[in-house]
Amino acid sequence: MKVLSSFNRVTDMLFQSRKAKFAMLATVAGSVFFLSSQLMMSQLAHADHSSFTDEQKLEIRAIVEDALVNDPELLKEAIIALQMREEDQMSQARGSLVELHHAGLFETQTDPWKGAENPAITMVYFTDFNCPYCKKLEPSLDKLIEDYPQLRVITKMVPLQGEGSQKAVELAQKVWLNEPDKYLALKDMLMSSPRRLDTDAIAKVAKLTDTEQWLTKSDDRVVKVVRDNVSLMRDLGLSGTPSMIFGDTVIPGLVTYEVLKEQLEEVIQAKG
Repeated sequence: MKVLSSFNRVTDMLFQSRKAKFAMLATVAGSVFFLSSQLMMSQLAHADHSSFTDEQKLEIRAIVEDALVNDPELLKEAIIALQMREEDQMSQARGSLVELHHAGLFETQTDPWKGAENPAITMVYFTDFNCPYCKKLEPSLDKLIEDYPQLRVITKMVPLQGEGSQKAVELAQKVWLNEPDKYLALKDMLMSSPRRLDTDAIAKVAKLTDTEQWLTKSDDRVVKVVRDNVSLMRDLGLSGTPSMIFGDTVIPGLVTYEVLKEQLEEVIQAKG
């Protein structure tokens, strides 16, 4: 784990001298105090800290400080516990945001989709044609649709990686809105490009998929659709692609097919 490895290096460096130990403790005392006391004293973990006297607080701090100095592993455990708590809180917050933005996620008529005509389960997928992780995820999504015929995947295209992404998204969105039968071939070819898309590469794909007219032909709906997708992504607290939403669960970043399947199975079970 990169985060844990980083903290290992920091911890080893800071524990070289007693002065460094106390400097470290002064910095992290506020965040690890409660977690450390949880790990050492379950009764204190559930106590009302506001009822402690100043003398008692000093005594507890001394206990925590001594434990951290003599057992650096305790600090690592506290940091991991803090990270897990923060991730859980973020997950819960995102679940609420998904509910708040349910219509924008699942009920729009302007986003491409693939899979079930009358879906029992719908997944939303934020993607960028220049995102290398999205390219790696595509085969897993195709397999998921093949293995679960009741699934529909809604694709929300967001141009986050420069001018090439912008042009590719605009082309694909225009094709979907006007010639949807040509969209999948266009999308697959754009995604399969081994290098970053630029104007020339996009033009070649358009020619091969007979969608060249949409390179220059405009559609007033496209600007709003793309802007809404980007705004929705930001409102959900998502910073990059790929990002997937199953039910009320957000899965940010590249994951394996097994992770997607596991999450889908949980949604199926929840639906009864």
